[in-house]
Amino acid sequence: MPKYHFNAVKLADLLAPGYVRNAHGTLTASSQQAARKAVERSLRSRGYDPTTGTITITRM
Repeated sequence: MPKYHFNAVKLADLLAPGYVRNAHGTLTASSQQAARKAVERSLRSRGYDPTTGTITITRM
């Protein structure tokens, strides 16, 4: 499976209202769309709102 790098900027922090966070990392996924879904799910589970920022996924 291919590896992807993600960069998420200007995410609203739901656990600390009024704060904006950034996140980045790598993951393995079957497609770019699957990588995006996994990143969004992971961000939500950590208390960030992925719909408020910009998420960029690039294949490594």
